[in-house]
Amino acid sequence: MFADNISSRTHMIFSIRAEETDADREFIEGLNPRLTEVIESPAHSKGDVELFQDGYTATSWNSDIGKNATFIAIKECGERIGYVNVREGMDEIAGKKCGYIALLAVKPEAEGQGVAHSLVNEAEQWAKKMGYARLALDVFASNDRGLRFYEKAGFRYETIRVIKRI
Repeated sequence: MFADNISSRTHMIFSIRAEETDADREFIEGLNPRLTEVIESPAHSKGDVELFQDGYTATSWNSDIGKNATFIAIKECGERIGYVNVREGMDEIAGKKCGYIALLAVKPEAEGQGVAHSLVNEAEQWAKKMGYARLALDVFASNDRGLRFYEKAGFRYETIRVIKRI
């Protein structure tokens, strides 16, 4: 599955395809520090956050998570620049299954180039193809850039989880 995309600002040309190789998995795992660097958890240590992220990313390849897909954004030269993992989730309010963006990360040089937007579009297309009426995700409150991005992409707050160390 390829989707060609061109950013209007920099004319970055990239395609999106399904994850398929061990090198793709290494790339995905290599972006874990990008995901953890934006997390400020009042109830967990940085080490806790890093262990969580490593374990959660590894679930992308577990067959027991049900329906899921991972899409990789790749520049013309073959360089991987971002990915999204989308899964079957649950819309607790409607009591129905929905699409769920579990992971989304892009390399720093790909930020602001339309890569994340294209990956979210790919996740939406996957969710529609699976027959879901909604697409959900969770984002850490300290991830200001992520929050702005998702709001701009049409996502709206539904719940806010708070936590306290006791």
